[in-house]
Amino acid sequence: MKTPLIQLLVLFLPWRLRRYVLTRMLGFSIDETARVGLSIIFADQVTLAKGARLGHFNYVGRLDLLQLDDDATIGNFNWITGLSRRLNSPFFVKKTNRRSDLVLGKCSMVAHQHYIDCTDRIVFGAFAGLAGARSQLITHGVEPIASRQTCAPIMVGDFTMIGSGSIVLKGVKIPDRCIVSAGSVVGHARPEPYSLIAGNPAAHVRTLPETAKFFHRTENTIY
Repeated sequence: MKTPLIQLLVLFLPWRLRRYVLTRMLGFSIDETARVGLSIIFADQVTLAKGARLGHFNYVGRLDLLQLDDDATIGNFNWITGLSRRLNSPFFVKKTNRRSDLVLGKCSMVAHQHYIDCTDRIVFGAFAGLAGARSQLITHGVEPIASRQTCAPIMVGDFTMIGSGSIVLKGVKIPDRCIVSAGSVVGHARPEPYSLIAGNPAAHVRTLPETAKFFHRTENTIY
């Protein structure tokens, strides 16, 4: 495969020249204001919109799609695995709608040192975040009764934050404007927005005020 070799060869080039290689030779779509640090991307399709940032020492495995919308950011030292449909894996042949995508909406954020399994699709809504460090998002697993591999997408709603050291399992849909407390293990989520979700297994703890400023931000940076 030429893609890994090309990326390794140009990894330490000045960004302007490196961006030229990534867009012209590998077909990545990278806005002039976007930037990729010292990271390797093995996705089949890459789209980085205006102001998007991918930090240093990230590994992005064989995704179908890596998409960062306007001002979305991925920090440093994240391990993002995928299973592109081009690999023709025998494990999920009956899952015809499966896509190995990681999509970050406008001003959304993944911080540092997280493990993200994109066997199936993971989508962060606008202003959503995976905060802190050492969280795991896992979209696949084993069904013991049928003894087969299964997978399902993870969806994180707009203005929803997942705290440090959390685990989110396949098929979970976290609503808009929720907070997942640090260290939670989320196997399902109550469908109401403005929920504080915490514990192992995680559950709705209380309803958060709709007036909370966190849920009405217009900038991705919190000072």
